[in-house]
Amino acid sequence: MYVTVSNLKQGQPLEVTGNFNNLEWLRKSFASLDVKVKSFEFELSLEKKGDFVEIEGGFKGDGDIFCVRCLEPFYVNFSNKIRLFLYNEDGTYAGDGGEHELGEKDLEQRLFRGDRIDVGELLREQIILCLPDYPLCKPDCKGVDASVKNDLDEEGKKAFYNLKNLKLKK
Repeated sequence: MYVTVSNLKQGQPLEVTGNFNNLEWLRKSFASLDVKVKSFEFELSLEKKGDFVEIEGGFKGDGDIFCVRCLEPFYVNFSNKIRLFLYNEDGTYAGDGGEHELGEKDLEQRLFRGDRIDVGELLREQIILCLPDYPLCKPDCKGVDASVKNDLDEEGKKAFYNLKNLKLKK
């Protein structure tokens, strides 16, 4: 779903709410995520404020993600509050060009291109940011089963053995 910034009115927030099951555009935005989303609900308020658009709201959801050690899927909950300040990348907000100390608002800034904000992409990015960097099904996960690991090792040895005997012409 795209929000056209020029259609937003100063001081009149646009409320956007929905869930994963009822919105096809949201399912398409999440299709390439590493997590298989089972449920997702969100509430956002977009408001034009001078030379930027402020987005506030939050989301919650759940799904399955793969363990990096054993490669088995496991259940994960995710939720987050959102507060972003979006500026047009064409230079609508250029600042004063001087040096200044970063404040809290500076760390919440993002850019958008043209006159549209892709709400699906924004929510997709926020899910990625709240998922674990190194997802484990349990803290003491032993990893891939030894029998599977041995089969993988043998296949790898065969492939490298063939490369070892490869003769290149000079």
